[in-house]
Amino acid sequence: MAASFTVILRACPAGQRAVVGQFLGKAFSLKESTCTAIAESAPIILLSALTVDEAAAMRLALISLDRLGANLDFTSEDIDDLPKIDWPRRPQVFKRDIAELAEDLRLTVPLPDGTERSLLELLVAPLTGKSLTVAVPSVRTPAPVAAPAVDRSKEFRGIQLPEITPFSTPVLPSGPGTPVPSANDDPLARLNELFPEDGGGFVPNNDEVTSMLNRLLPDEEGATTTPSGAATSSSGRQSVIGASGWSLFLAKIADEGRRAKAVPLIAELGKLPVADAEVLSKKVIIPVLKGVPKDEAEAARQKFAKIGILARVKGPE
Repeated sequence: MAASFTVILRACPAGQRAVVGQFLGKAFSLKESTCTAIAESAPIILLSALTVDEAAAMRLALISLDRLGANLDFTSEDIDDLPKIDWPRRPQVFKRDIAELAEDLRLTVPLPDGTERSLLELLVAPLTGKSLTVAVPSVRTPAPVAAPAVDRSKEFRGIQLPEITPFSTPVLPSGPGTPVPSANDDPLARLNELFPEDGGGFVPNNDEVTSMLNRLLPDEEGATTTPSGAATSSSGRQSVIGASGWSLFLAKIADEGRRAKAVPLIAELGKLPVADAEVLSKKVIIPVLKGVPKDEAEAARQKFAKIGILARVKGPE
């Protein structure tokens, strides 16, 4: 014959009897005053003749009484010397049959050892004195993974770059695959990159013109000779032959009237078409003659001086 379980309210502190009475009133649908009197009568039997499954369900349903300070006892022994509640019929708990509460607890739950047990079975075990041992798998901490060794010899540590100014000569990289500068590179093209026509806003003085000429316009030893006796550069402009001769350059012509007067003179001295002389007259530095005798360069400078245009004569290197 299966054991019959009894639920006993063993004790209830005096200061907690009101709140315990409120909880019992909600659980059994009774008046709070009646349930407060029940709490004052502890020890008292609340329910009896419960199956082990029903007792487990009641243990879970009334677990809040432990938090409120009351002491509940579930026993399968015969108790005859304690007062008990004379229920006219078996009461419902929270408006549900006790058997229904037990059925709800048949839900299976997974355990750490990979098996499954019903929640009811886990609650019944303490009532019957059984011990449910659950093997908890050990968790091994993975060994730390060593960071891969870094080859410091291949680490990029930066390079030292030369200072770059508008008047410095670019230092090109060397090595396999590096393009070799052409001997016909036009120095004037480099001037055009540094001093564009629009929005330049920079007009060098005499000393700066000489410095820029020394850096950016070296003598072109690779110039080709035209039948007329003039040397032609890569830009198509002509200058008089002579690698060690004298050169004539103009600074930027800001005044439009003077520039218009200079165009035909530039075309005449440089042996250029007027259209090319027009384009050349708008540059910041205007090369007119190169590799000519000193007297010719000075004479040309005087011609520009008569129309109010600054010209510079540069001697051989």
